[in-house]
Amino acid sequence: MKRRLVVALVIAAALGGLAAGLVVGRGHSANAQATPRVVAKGAFHSVTWNTTGTVSVVRQSNGQLRLRLSSDFTTKNAPELYVYLAKLRGQQKLYWKQVAPLKSSRGAQVYPVSSDAASTRGLEVAIYCGECNQINALAPLTQS
Repeated sequence: MKRRLVVALVIAAALGGLAAGLVVGRGHSANAQATPRVVAKGAFHSVTWNTTGTVSVVRQSNGQLRLRLSSDFTTKNAPELYVYLAKLRGQQKLYWKQVAPLKSSRGAQVYPVSSDAASTRGLEVAIYCGECNQINALAPLTQS
């Protein structure tokens, strides 16, 4: 009788440990997938106005892409500032796609972007002043 009880307890403990391991393992894999992954990044260099900071393209756990400006991002404040994905040859715009109006001339910001932000080679992020028709700064994106 004691032997059966001990065997039953050992089996119950083993099954309980297996169940706990599965729960913990699933939690870790879900957390690993929930971690955003940087797919491209770059640093701004000034073109017409002093601009600093970095930019990254991040793939979210749901597959969507976000363009993130760093917390140390700064550019000249102006009324019509925009974020663009660009591919330039000199002054010629080979690719020019507006992401969104710039939310602020300073600080961290996040914008949704289409898949071309991660798949198109040679793209740059441009901070563009619509009022003066000038590019403030460019950040060439390097695939991660």
